[in-house]
Amino acid sequence: MSGSAASGRRRATWFLIFWAVVGVASYVLGVRNVVGQRAEESVLDAAEFTFTPPPPLNLVSIPTVAIALVVVGIIAWVSHGFRRALVVTAIPALSILAAQLLKLRLLTRPELFELDAANTFPSGHMTVFAAITAALIWAVPSRVRAFVSIGGAALIAAVGWQLLAYGWHRPSDVYGGIALAVAAFALAALIYPPTSRGATVLGSSTSVGLAIVGWVTVAAAVVLVGVAVAAENSALMLSAGEFGGVGAAALAARTMLLLGSRRA
Repeated sequence: MSGSAASGRRRATWFLIFWAVVGVASYVLGVRNVVGQRAEESVLDAAEFTFTPPPPLNLVSIPTVAIALVVVGIIAWVSHGFRRALVVTAIPALSILAAQLLKLRLLTRPELFELDAANTFPSGHMTVFAAITAALIWAVPSRVRAFVSIGGAALIAAVGWQLLAYGWHRPSDVYGGIALAVAAFALAALIYPPTSRGATVLGSSTSVGLAIVGWVTVAAAVVLVGVAVAAENSALMLSAGEFGGVGAAALAARTMLLLGSRRA
Protein backbone atom coordinates (compact mmCIF):
# COMPACT_ATOMS: atom_id res chain seq x y z
CA MET A 1 0.00 0.00 0.00
CA SER A 2 1.39 3.44 -0.95
CA GLY A 3 1.82 6.16 1.65
CA SER A 4 -0.86 8.24 -0.06
CA ALA A 5 -3.39 5.39 0.05
CA ALA A 6 -2.59 4.67 3.70
CA SER A 7 -3.05 8.33 4.56
CA GLY A 8 -6.35 8.35 2.69
CA ARG A 9 -7.59 5.35 4.63
CA ARG A 10 -6.60 6.90 7.96
CA ARG A 11 -8.49 10.05 7.08
CA ALA A 12 -11.50 8.01 5.96
CA THR A 13 -11.42 6.03 9.22
CA TRP A 14 -11.52 9.15 11.35
CA PHE A 15 -14.34 10.65 9.31
CA LEU A 16 -16.28 7.38 9.45
CA ILE A 17 -15.95 7.30 13.23
CA PHE A 18 -16.91 10.97 13.55
CA TRP A 19 -20.07 10.71 11.44
CA ALA A 20 -21.05 7.40 13.01
CA VAL A 21 -20.85 9.11 16.41
CA VAL A 22 -22.93 12.02 15.10
CA GLY A 23 -25.59 9.63 13.80
CA VAL A 24 -25.74 7.45 16.89
CA ALA A 25 -25.69 10.43 19.26
CA SER A 26 -28.52 12.08 17.31
CA TYR A 27 -30.64 8.96 17.69
CA VAL A 28 -29.82 8.31 21.32
CA LEU A 29 -30.18 11.91 22.51
CA GLY A 30 -33.06 12.97 20.30
CA VAL A 31 -35.14 9.79 19.99
CA ARG A 32 -34.30 7.48 22.87
CA ASN A 33 -34.21 10.19 25.54
CA VAL A 34 -37.19 11.84 27.21
CA VAL A 35 -35.45 15.23 27.47
CA GLY A 36 -34.52 15.05 23.82
CA GLN A 37 -38.06 14.12 22.81
CA ARG A 38 -39.46 17.07 24.74
CA ALA A 39 -36.93 19.46 23.21
CA GLU A 40 -37.66 18.24 19.69
CA GLU A 41 -41.40 18.43 20.27
CA SER A 42 -40.94 22.12 21.07
CA VAL A 43 -39.18 22.49 17.71
CA LEU A 44 -42.20 21.01 15.95
CA ASP A 45 -44.49 23.31 17.94
CA ALA A 46 -42.57 26.36 16.70
CA ALA A 47 -42.49 25.24 13.07
CA GLU A 48 -45.00 26.43 10.46
CA PHE A 49 -46.13 23.22 8.82
CA THR A 50 -46.98 23.15 5.14
CA PHE A 51 -47.64 20.45 2.56
CA THR A 52 -46.30 22.66 -0.23
CA PRO A 53 -42.77 23.84 0.63
CA PRO A 54 -40.72 25.78 -1.93
CA PRO A 55 -37.62 24.42 -3.68
CA PRO A 56 -35.35 22.70 -3.08
CA LEU A 57 -37.35 20.60 -0.62
CA ASN A 58 -40.25 20.02 -3.01
CA LEU A 59 -37.98 18.61 -5.73
CA VAL A 60 -37.64 15.12 -4.22
CA SER A 61 -39.34 12.32 -6.14
CA ILE A 62 -38.27 8.96 -7.54
CA PRO A 63 -37.86 10.35 -11.10
CA THR A 64 -35.87 13.41 -10.00
CA VAL A 65 -33.58 11.31 -7.81
CA ALA A 66 -33.00 8.87 -10.68
CA ILE A 67 -32.24 11.71 -13.09
CA ALA A 68 -29.86 13.32 -10.59
CA LEU A 69 -27.97 10.05 -10.13
CA VAL A 70 -27.66 9.55 -13.88
CA VAL A 71 -26.34 13.09 -14.37
CA VAL A 72 -23.86 12.75 -11.51
CA GLY A 73 -22.73 9.38 -12.88
CA ILE A 74 -22.10 10.85 -16.34
CA ILE A 75 -20.10 13.73 -14.86
CA ALA A 76 -18.00 11.30 -12.84
CA TRP A 77 -17.43 9.01 -15.84
CA VAL A 78 -16.21 11.89 -18.00
CA SER A 79 -14.08 13.41 -15.24
CA HIS A 80 -12.64 10.35 -13.47
CA GLY A 81 -13.65 7.16 -15.25
CA PHE A 82 -16.15 4.33 -14.94
CA ARG A 83 -15.18 3.20 -11.41
CA ARG A 84 -15.87 6.64 -9.93
CA ALA A 85 -19.15 6.80 -11.84
CA LEU A 86 -20.19 3.47 -10.33
CA VAL A 87 -19.30 4.63 -6.83
CA VAL A 88 -21.13 7.95 -6.99
CA THR A 89 -24.32 6.33 -8.22
CA ALA A 90 -24.29 3.20 -6.05
CA ILE A 91 -23.51 4.84 -2.70
CA PRO A 92 -26.34 7.40 -2.78
CA ALA A 93 -28.80 4.72 -3.86
CA LEU A 94 -27.69 2.44 -1.02
CA SER A 95 -27.77 5.33 1.47
CA ILE A 96 -31.32 6.22 0.51
CA LEU A 97 -32.42 2.59 0.83
CA ALA A 98 -30.63 2.31 4.18
CA ALA A 99 -32.41 5.41 5.47
CA GLN A 100 -35.80 3.90 4.66
CA LEU A 101 -34.83 0.56 6.16
CA LEU A 102 -33.61 2.19 9.36
CA LYS A 103 -36.64 4.46 9.67
CA LEU A 104 -39.36 1.96 8.82
CA ARG A 105 -37.97 -1.39 9.95
CA LEU A 106 -34.96 -1.32 12.25
CA LEU A 107 -35.26 1.73 14.51
CA THR A 108 -38.12 2.57 16.84
CA ARG A 109 -39.28 5.63 18.75
CA PRO A 110 -40.10 4.75 22.37
CA GLU A 111 -43.15 6.32 23.98
CA LEU A 112 -41.24 8.40 26.54
CA PHE A 113 -43.13 11.63 25.92
CA GLU A 114 -45.49 11.20 22.98
CA LEU A 115 -47.89 8.31 22.50
CA ASP A 116 -48.08 6.50 19.15
CA ALA A 117 -45.54 8.82 17.50
CA ALA A 118 -44.01 7.20 14.44
CA ASN A 119 -40.26 6.95 14.10
CA THR A 120 -38.95 9.52 11.60
CA PHE A 121 -35.21 8.95 12.11
CA PRO A 122 -33.29 9.39 9.85
CA SER A 123 -34.87 11.83 7.42
CA GLY A 124 -35.21 10.35 3.96
CA HIS A 125 -35.32 13.78 2.31
CA MET A 126 -32.16 14.86 4.09
CA THR A 127 -30.42 11.64 3.14
CA VAL A 128 -31.34 12.16 -0.52
CA PHE A 129 -29.93 15.67 -0.69
CA ALA A 130 -26.84 14.92 1.39
CA ALA A 131 -25.99 11.75 -0.54
CA ILE A 132 -26.47 13.27 -4.01
CA THR A 133 -24.54 16.39 -3.01
CA ALA A 134 -21.72 14.24 -1.66
CA ALA A 135 -21.72 12.26 -4.89
CA LEU A 136 -21.51 15.44 -6.96
CA ILE A 137 -18.52 16.68 -4.94
CA TRP A 138 -16.73 13.44 -5.81
CA ALA A 139 -17.93 13.48 -9.41
CA VAL A 140 -16.78 16.88 -10.61
CA PRO A 141 -13.27 17.66 -11.88
CA SER A 142 -10.71 18.57 -9.21
CA ARG A 143 -10.40 22.17 -10.38
CA VAL A 144 -14.01 22.95 -9.43
CA ARG A 145 -14.45 20.59 -6.47
CA ALA A 146 -13.94 23.28 -3.83
CA PHE A 147 -16.57 25.53 -5.40
CA VAL A 148 -19.03 22.65 -5.66
CA SER A 149 -18.36 21.86 -2.00
CA ILE A 150 -19.33 25.38 -1.01
CA GLY A 151 -22.50 25.18 -3.08
CA GLY A 152 -23.21 21.72 -1.69
CA ALA A 153 -22.89 22.96 1.88
CA ALA A 154 -25.38 25.73 1.11
CA LEU A 155 -27.83 23.27 -0.46
CA ILE A 156 -27.68 20.79 2.43
CA ALA A 157 -28.05 23.64 4.91
CA ALA A 158 -31.06 25.04 3.04
CA VAL A 159 -32.81 21.68 2.95
CA GLY A 160 -32.13 21.03 6.63
CA TRP A 161 -33.46 24.50 7.48
CA GLN A 162 -36.62 23.87 5.45
CA LEU A 163 -37.24 20.45 6.99
CA LEU A 164 -37.26 22.05 10.44
CA ALA A 165 -38.93 25.36 9.59
CA TYR A 166 -41.85 23.61 7.84
CA GLY A 167 -42.25 20.95 10.53
CA TRP A 168 -41.40 17.97 8.34
CA HIS A 169 -38.74 16.58 10.66
CA ARG A 170 -37.09 16.87 14.03
CA PRO A 171 -33.45 18.02 14.35
CA SER A 172 -32.18 14.52 15.12
CA ASP A 173 -33.75 13.25 11.89
CA VAL A 174 -31.89 15.89 9.88
CA TYR A 175 -28.55 15.27 11.56
CA GLY A 176 -29.03 11.52 11.19
CA GLY A 177 -29.70 11.81 7.46
CA ILE A 178 -26.57 13.88 6.90
CA ALA A 179 -24.48 11.53 9.03
CA LEU A 180 -25.73 8.43 7.22
CA ALA A 181 -24.90 9.81 3.77
CA VAL A 182 -21.43 11.07 4.65
CA ALA A 183 -20.55 7.95 6.65
CA ALA A 184 -21.43 5.82 3.62
CA PHE A 185 -18.94 7.74 1.48
CA ALA A 186 -16.32 7.60 4.24
CA LEU A 187 -16.74 3.82 4.33
CA ALA A 188 -16.28 3.69 0.57
CA ALA A 189 -13.13 5.82 0.86
CA LEU A 190 -11.83 3.48 3.56
CA ILE A 191 -12.33 0.43 1.34
CA TYR A 192 -10.92 2.06 -1.79
CA PRO A 193 -9.53 5.60 -1.36
CA PRO A 194 -10.51 7.75 -4.36
CA THR A 195 -7.88 9.65 -6.33
CA SER A 196 -8.12 12.91 -8.24
CA ARG A 197 -6.71 14.00 -11.56
CA GLY A 198 -4.99 17.28 -10.79
CA ALA A 199 -4.99 19.56 -7.79
CA THR A 200 -8.12 20.90 -6.10
CA VAL A 201 -8.12 24.65 -6.68
CA LEU A 202 -8.47 26.54 -3.37
CA GLY A 203 -8.94 23.19 -1.64
CA SER A 204 -7.11 24.11 1.57
CA SER A 205 -8.75 27.52 1.90
CA THR A 206 -12.18 26.05 1.30
CA SER A 207 -11.56 23.29 3.83
CA VAL A 208 -10.57 25.82 6.49
CA GLY A 209 -13.52 28.06 5.67
CA LEU A 210 -16.03 25.22 5.87
CA ALA A 211 -14.53 24.06 9.17
CA ILE A 212 -14.84 27.56 10.65
CA VAL A 213 -18.42 27.98 9.46
CA GLY A 214 -19.31 24.49 10.65
CA TRP A 215 -17.93 24.66 14.15
CA VAL A 216 -18.98 28.28 14.76
CA THR A 217 -22.60 27.52 13.84
CA VAL A 218 -22.57 24.31 15.88
CA ALA A 219 -21.32 26.32 18.85
CA ALA A 220 -24.04 28.90 18.23
CA ALA A 221 -26.62 26.10 18.16
CA VAL A 222 -25.42 24.80 21.52
CA VAL A 223 -25.66 28.29 23.04
CA LEU A 224 -29.15 28.75 21.60
CA VAL A 225 -30.25 25.44 23.15
CA GLY A 226 -29.15 26.68 26.56
CA VAL A 227 -30.93 30.01 26.11
CA ALA A 228 -34.06 28.28 24.80
CA VAL A 229 -34.21 25.95 27.78
CA ALA A 230 -33.68 28.80 30.25
CA ALA A 231 -36.33 30.96 28.57
CA GLU A 232 -38.65 28.02 27.74
CA ASN A 233 -38.80 29.42 24.21
CA SER A 234 -39.78 27.05 21.40
CA ALA A 235 -38.79 29.50 18.65
CA LEU A 236 -35.25 29.66 19.99
CA MET A 237 -35.13 25.86 20.14
CA LEU A 238 -36.16 25.77 16.49
CA SER A 239 -33.41 28.25 15.64
CA ALA A 240 -30.92 26.09 17.52
CA GLY A 241 -31.90 23.09 15.41
CA GLU A 242 -31.60 25.13 12.22
CA PHE A 243 -28.16 26.44 13.14
CA GLY A 244 -27.08 22.92 14.00
CA GLY A 245 -28.15 21.83 10.53
CA VAL A 246 -26.09 24.58 8.92
CA GLY A 247 -23.06 23.49 10.92
CA ALA A 248 -23.53 19.84 10.03
CA ALA A 249 -23.92 20.78 6.35
CA ALA A 250 -20.64 22.71 6.30
CA LEU A 251 -18.76 19.90 8.05
CA ALA A 252 -20.29 17.31 5.73
CA ALA A 253 -19.20 19.21 2.62
CA ARG A 254 -15.71 19.61 4.08
CA THR A 255 -15.54 15.88 4.73
CA MET A 256 -16.42 15.07 1.14
CA LEU A 257 -13.96 17.65 -0.18
CA LEU A 258 -11.10 16.16 1.82
CA LEU A 259 -12.01 12.54 1.09
CA GLY A 260 -12.08 13.21 -2.64
CA SER A 261 -8.93 15.30 -2.95
CA ARG A 262 -6.15 12.68 -2.81
CA ARG A 263 -3.87 13.06 -5.82
CA ALA A 264 -3.37 10.06 -8.09
